[in-house]
Amino acid sequence: MYTRLVSIEDEIREAATKYRLDHLLGVDIAVIHNPRSKSRAVARIWGLNKIFQVVYGWGPAYVIELLAPFARLTCEQRVKTLAHELAHIPATGSGALRPHNKAFWRDYRRYSRLFVCGDFPSLQKLTLK
Repeated sequence: MYTRLVSIEDEIREAATKYRLDHLLGVDIAVIHNPRSKSRAVARIWGLNKIFQVVYGWGPAYVIELLAPFARLTCEQRVKTLAHELAHIPATGSGALRPHNKAFWRDYRRYSRLFVCGDFPSLQKLTLK
C-alpha cells in the first residue's frame, strides 16, 4: 500500500544542509507514496504527537505522504509541494504541525525561493503509479 521514498528523504536532508535549515535536520522526516488514497489533495504531512514521543521514548518525527495527484505535477510543482509540506514543520521541531499562519507562509515563500528541481533529482525521475 505505502512505498517509502528514501531517495527523496535523503535529498530533503541534503537541501536542509545546503540552505542551513537546521530545524529540519533535527527531526526525522520520512516520505511515502500512497497510491490508494481517494483524497483530492496532492500531499499531506503527519507529525508524531508529543504523547507518543514521551511514552515510547521517540524523538520528533514527520511523514510526508505523496498522494496519487502528485504524479501529474511538473518537477517545479513537486518542489513547491515539498516546500509547502516542509513549511508545516515549526522551528521548534517538536512533532507538532504548524497551521497556515504567518510563520508558515514566511517559511513557505523562503523554501520556494531556495529549492529548485536540481536539489531533488529523484523528483525529476519519479514515476508514481
